[in-house]
Amino acid sequence: MKVPVIDIFAGPGGLGEGFSSILENGQKVFDIKLSIEKDENAHKTLLLRSFFRQFAESDLPKEYYDVLREENLIKRDEKMNDLFDAHPKQYNFASSEAWRAELGSEKFPERLIDQRIQNGIGKTRDWVLIGGPPCQAYSLAGRSRVGGIDESDHRVYLYRQYLRIIAKFHPKVFVMENVKGLLSAKVGKESVFDWIKRDLNNPSKLFPEFDSPSYKVYSLSTVPETFDKNGNPVYSKDSDYLIKSEEFGIPQKRHRVILLGVRQDLEAKPSVLSKSEFPIELKSVIGDLPKIRSGLNRKFVRSYPAGGKKKRVYEKVKDDFETWSDVVTGYKDLILSWNGFKKTNRNQDIGFLNIGSEYIPCTTPSSKNPLYNWYRDPKLQGTCNHISRSHLTQDLMRYMFSSLYAAKYKRFPRLSEYTMHSSELIPDHKSAVTGKFADRFRVQLPNEPATTITSHISKDGHYFIHYDPLQCRSLTVREAARIQTFPDNYLFCGSRTAQYHQVGNAVPPYLAYQIAQIVKTLI
Repeated sequence: MKVPVIDIFAGPGGLGEGFSSILENGQKVFDIKLSIEKDENAHKTLLLRSFFRQFAESDLPKEYYDVLREENLIKRDEKMNDLFDAHPKQYNFASSEAWRAELGSEKFPERLIDQRIQNGIGKTRDWVLIGGPPCQAYSLAGRSRVGGIDESDHRVYLYRQYLRIIAKFHPKVFVMENVKGLLSAKVGKESVFDWIKRDLNNPSKLFPEFDSPSYKVYSLSTVPETFDKNGNPVYSKDSDYLIKSEEFGIPQKRHRVILLGVRQDLEAKPSVLSKSEFPIELKSVIGDLPKIRSGLNRKFVRSYPAGGKKKRVYEKVKDDFETWSDVVTGYKDLILSWNGFKKTNRNQDIGFLNIGSEYIPCTTPSSKNPLYNWYRDPKLQGTCNHISRSHLTQDLMRYMFSSLYAAKYKRFPRLSEYTMHSSELIPDHKSAVTGKFADRFRVQLPNEPATTITSHISKDGHYFIHYDPLQCRSLTVREAARIQTFPDNYLFCGSRTAQYHQVGNAVPPYLAYQIAQIVKTLI
């Protein structure tokens, strides 16, 4: 019998994908019974993936791949609806599992949430709860912007919905994911992490009406120093709960707090994740995707004061290869004329490139890709979600400089390096002179794991510049998805901005897969 899994705050389904990928004797061990997500586009992604899971790999309908190969977003949605209509049984299962709902909102009272969970788990006590409550309120980035945490922000307390579900339904195991900032977040003078651990250890204290069992809360990366008199694991420091993804075969330096809760009646003690022998380099997982160029939208002309503010004037730029090539070649030649750059770079010619597409026929991944078996679907015969953004022409100069600098010095340039080489590299905005600019433009280094893919990638991409100067662009959705370890046949729905946002908010499925292997030993 498959183990039921309830996934709340599911995002596009990274955790669920990892659990769904665990097989024993060719059969799935875990069965995602319910995935709850409030965002419309993430829910659409979840729905399509749930539909995908209703079929054996060999029985996937051809029309599924027709959806993935459709370049036009409107036509893709139409084909998706046709696909669902053609397979009503599988669609009904998928739409029952992937539920668009917001926990804690008046539209979705606890009674309704509880009914859906009860329908999913039935009478079994051997089920798993997964999901990470919203983290924006106490993420490091958010705290640095607002200078603390707003105690009235309901998102800080949304984890209580997670806790209430534990208290009422008593999962055998739960997996709770959140940001590194959780370790240092405070409400008033109290550590958020301390009271979350206490509450998870004893849910009935906050919800006495449910008579909940207690839980032992484990780290997945650190072996306990000892156990207290009640059998709870004891760790020397809070950072023992931190998972550094690059140590576990994920090609990015994503550091997250992941808690593993085990019900008190379960005597088995979980193992910890096994560290990889070597970190996975970025170029080894995205270097086999088709080369594409950046898009062009406008160029900065001048600025002038108006009403106490700075008014900027832009001019629209034609977006074609010839214009792009002239712009980028000019920047490349200029930068290579500056001191400190290798003359050998001059011999690199910019070949003909397009901006990519929602689907590109190609052979990828390469058999040399370290996650080849994880990404690959031979029926796909190409790659999805691989289309570049359009950029300001002056930003392409900064991209070119960043990538050439990284190729020469094996690190990304800081603000001082920009100013030292040319004032033209400094944008005409306030943050360029306040110091925030130093990290605003960051090239991803090819021979290291990437920096953390976050939802901020949906904004402008400056923090996620491709290492190849001859492509001169930010990362595509598919490249971000590869870094997050989503399989290539995992389609992200919605606008490109929505796609980026989903990828950035997700738990890496390959990390979730390794966590699920540990959970499997406990069930």
